[in-house]
Amino acid sequence: MICVFDSSVWISAFQFGGTPLVALRAAYRQHRIATCDQILFEISRSLRQKFGWSPDRLEDALGDYLDGAIHVRISGSIHGVCRDPKDDMVFECAVAAGASVIVSGDKDLLAVKTYEGIRVLAPREFLQLMESQ
Repeated sequence: MICVFDSSVWISAFQFGGTPLVALRAAYRQHRIATCDQILFEISRSLRQKFGWSPDRLEDALGDYLDGAIHVRISGSIHGVCRDPKDDMVFECAVAAGASVIVSGDKDLLAVKTYEGIRVLAPREFLQLMESQ
């Protein structure tokens, strides 16, 4: 299974741990994570500006996860999927990567539920899905 994690889950996982980190680790171990420059930029900007992370700390945290990740390029070609237009990039990333699931804590993304066969799940729901397989 290919999984796209939105920036809010990455940030929460790295800064606070808990269920988002468990979900991210499980996807890393058992599936493939896909991402794009735009998601990585949001992760970097937020952890550095809001939480004072150094570039080295950020690189260390992302390192292993990105080594085996699928990295896609997106162009902003998907519009109107999400009520927050800035979040359409997550759907474009998922489509480009051939993902089957988006893991998000963002209410705007979760409200979509499914797009082109890609399910949008909260981290806890994602873990439940993994347990049921």
